Amino acid sequence: MKTGLNMRSVKAENRRLILHLLQRYGALSRKELSEKSSLTSAAVTIICNELISEGKLCETGELEKNGKGRKEILLSVSFGDKYVLCVNAETTHITYSICSFSGELKAAVTEGFTNNADEILEKTEKLLYDNNIKAEELAAAGVCVVGSVSGKGYGLWNCSEICKKIEEKYSVPVTAENNIRAFAQSEMIYSDGYGSGPVLFFKWGPGIGSAVAAGGELFSRNDEGVAEIGHYIVNPAGKACRCGRWGCLETEAGEEALVSLTNLTLPEIVKSTDENVIHILDEKIDIVALALTNTATILNAEKIVLFGSLFSNETVVEKLRRQCIRYNGNLSADMIIKSKLNEKIGYAGPAAICAKKFFFDLQDA
Repeated sequence: MKTGLNMRSVKAENRRLILHLLQRYGALSRKELSEKSSLTSAAVTIICNELISEGKLCETGELEKNGKGRKEILLSVSFGDKYVLCVNAETTHITYSICSFSGELKAAVTEGFTNNADEILEKTEKLLYDNNIKAEELAAAGVCVVGSVSGKGYGLWNCSEICKKIEEKYSVPVTAENNIRAFAQSEMIYSDGYGSGPVLFFKWGPGIGSAVAAGGELFSRNDEGVAEIGHYIVNPAGKACRCGRWGCLETEAGEEALVSLTNLTLPEIVKSTDENVIHILDEKIDIVALALTNTATILNAEKIVLFGSLFSNETVVEKLRRQCIRYNGNLSADMIIKSKLNEKIGYAGPAAICAKKFFFDLQDA
């Protein structure tokens, strides 16, 4: 417990600690929370009872114990039944969806890319109307975009305008985030959780990018100039990248490069049995493996989590895993895993950043 804080701040910090432990480890008993937090049993009981009364926690079952004795009640984060409006923009398309705070999908539609705020707002209105969902049923909205949310550097657009329009239209708080960081956040909230060591999240398709977390928290960054794996220079003689550099990994192995070399779409590329297409993809897998291995080595990453459309094909996953291990024998197959949320990539990120803001980023009590 930190010193120099007033009692209100201490209380808020302890509440955050309880919620983060449940986020990281899943359902826990009050006794387990006390052990992991180093808070007294009495303090944990008071905090948990308050969070239950506020609807942020719920009792989800009993902990099985060997022999006789009182069974311990398990607690979990209660995400409630309100909906989240999600807008997730890639370079080629935007997915509009409605889901719960727990990441369960209610409705979704994918449309072509646009940076017109009025057009985006109209798409969200149509989605609600088509699925008979009232605006009052929304509790929050999440907007995710490639690159910087401010539109500076190499972001797709400045999110502030669309965020303002959504907030005014639906009277809900809106959270914006880079789409790769947002998906990494969804892994930490909705997936099985990870250890305290660094975890490298790597996306391939349509763009290429990464995020890093440790101890259940994303590493902070400068939004205007994030150094990420997609913009590592892998070919100094390569093409100009949207970030202003030349020969970046995304330029060399991203969607545009693959499509231009094969005249196929990404789904067609990963399913192709044509030897020439397979050879091209194998070359790109090798380039990606080098960059990924070097990054994981510097970070001393405990896990590498793969997601994106290229990893819809298990052969691509296995080839990349094999190449990474070839370049660094300290890596192993169980350290390089495909995200269990890969099929939810269109909406898991926006839902997660809203869940984090509502349930885990508590203000001082």
